[in-house]
Amino acid sequence: MEWKSAEILDGRVKVPSTWLHLHYYEALSILFRFENALRLFVYVILKQHLGKDWDLASLGEGSIRSETRKRINDAKKYGYLGYEVSSPMLFLSGGELTALIGHDAYWKYFARYFKASKEIVLSKLLEIGTVRNALAHFRPVKEDDIDLIKQNTRHILLSIEDCLVQLTSITDIVPTNSAERWYSELKSIGAGFASTVLMSSKDENWIRASLRYEMPTLRMSMRDTYLNATVANLRAHRILLKWPDLKDWVIYLSESKPHPEIQGTGMSAVKAVSLVFARSDLVESLDAIVGILRQIALQVESETQLLQTDNLARGDLVDSQSLTGSRKDEDARWSFNTGKLDPPVGLVDDVEYWGQRYHFGTGFVASTTTYPWMPATVSNDDDDIPF
Repeated sequence: MEWKSAEILDGRVKVPSTWLHLHYYEALSILFRFENALRLFVYVILKQHLGKDWDLASLGEGSIRSETRKRINDAKKYGYLGYEVSSPMLFLSGGELTALIGHDAYWKYFARYFKASKEIVLSKLLEIGTVRNALAHFRPVKEDDIDLIKQNTRHILLSIEDCLVQLTSITDIVPTNSAERWYSELKSIGAGFASTVLMSSKDENWIRASLRYEMPTLRMSMRDTYLNATVANLRAHRILLKWPDLKDWVIYLSESKPHPEIQGTGMSAVKAVSLVFARSDLVESLDAIVGILRQIALQVESETQLLQTDNLARGDLVDSQSLTGSRKDEDARWSFNTGKLDPPVGLVDDVEYWGQRYHFGTGFVASTTTYPWMPATVSNDDDDIPF
């Protein structure tokens, strides 16, 4: 028995003739992206309307919480296979996502994102599910089936993609002359190593509070073409552990990847921690949210000062991590290995923690390389290797 593998020859992929027909891979790619976009959408809408108890939404005889807990525990028995993931949303099937959308208690939350009646939406989702199940259970699928799922996903995801892009691409800086109370209260949070930047989605439904953390260099040894440094690192995922009440309102928390720069004989690096709220929740619960964010900023400041005097210390939110840098010669730019600063995606139980922040564009559904809750990319960028 010989299992032949694909090869990359002269920059092109050569697929063995005994592999499945190409339309099987196209179907897998479409369905993978469709189902994960739907997962993300269902979570966001349930979290927005049900708050911290979003996972108590009814799922057959149980709830999302009770049913996925069993599946997560079962998956841990074979933890050596695949990537370790902990988000309950990744353990829901396409059929269950369809059932949640069409549930009598929840349809009112989802309806505005579909340009069709409930009956038509569910019919199209069930058609997609039929092709999905055929592929998942290794039954043959026709090329015509690919055309069907393409058309149905376009119809279903038309407004969903806009919702997801608005939610994940929040980059419009709130004007400094804004008279909104939430702006003045949040803008004043932070001092020293941490400061707050406020952004709004284009439709103004979502607000992103970005806590910008200036990572001080605790120790650095630099030679002509190599350096080794220790920096203070903000462990963003621990915010939700220390302030669980924040999960009453935050839709998701993410963090940017630091990009160190050498300035003279020193180094600078910044990590931005983003907390995204529905604007309506922010306005309604402003005092409670502001109180927590002030506590976070104060603790970050206090722990950073502690590490500056004792870089072997470790706080609840801030610890010390090492990084290395190198360059080909004295005139070249420095490149850095910041792997130890990477977020622990997949290992954190809080579904509100999405790990590294990416700017998702208008092609989110069809071409994104990264999904929340997943610790690895799923594809190359648009300029991937040609077949």
